[in-house]
Amino acid sequence: MAQLDFYANSSDVLEVIDYMFELSPMKLFEAYSRIDHEIREFKSSKDILASSHIEDNHGGIFVRGWWESVTSNPFVKTVELNPSIGKYRQSLEGVGTFQLLQGRPHDLADNALNLSRFTHWDEKGAFQRSNFSDNDVGEVNWAEFKSLSGKLHRHLRNKMFQAKLFKRPILKGAYSDLENGSKLFGQPGVYTLCSVEIES
Repeated sequence: MAQLDFYANSSDVLEVIDYMFELSPMKLFEAYSRIDHEIREFKSSKDILASSHIEDNHGGIFVRGWWESVTSNPFVKTVELNPSIGKYRQSLEGVGTFQLLQGRPHDLADNALNLSRFTHWDEKGAFQRSNFSDNDVGEVNWAEFKSLSGKLHRHLRNKMFQAKLFKRPILKGAYSDLENGSKLFGQPGVYTLCSVEIES
């Protein structure tokens, strides 16, 4: 599994999404639909802002998608719910998809901002540990996936970061929040702008 952890507020994550659209033609959806609603597609960060997605996800962004040069095989899965909750909910699935989850404030750690995370399968992990068929895994252009993911990693680490905490990039919006008194949550504690662990 390929993974990049970073600190970001909503404006940072929207900027990350805009860069991902610029990298290569991409399809983007909410990770999970609202109960009893079909899953929503977002064609830009503006679509996310114009929707209720951030409010529906407790103040954060949680999306999945794929670059069209990587795969053409993701699908929407519909799950029936307990009738006391609703009728159904949908999720985006597929071995060639990525997931972007914005970190929310950590309630048990003085409301400090938690890590955001970009993740996706790599080829070896997909063959060994995923529940997808070999045909599904073989359909993915893994070299292209690695290339695009690498460009995103480098952009966050070299262009969008303002500082680092334990080598994890702190993006500009999150850093601005730090300057205004916010905190970051990272094992083993809570960190402020004055913490020696934060490298500018």
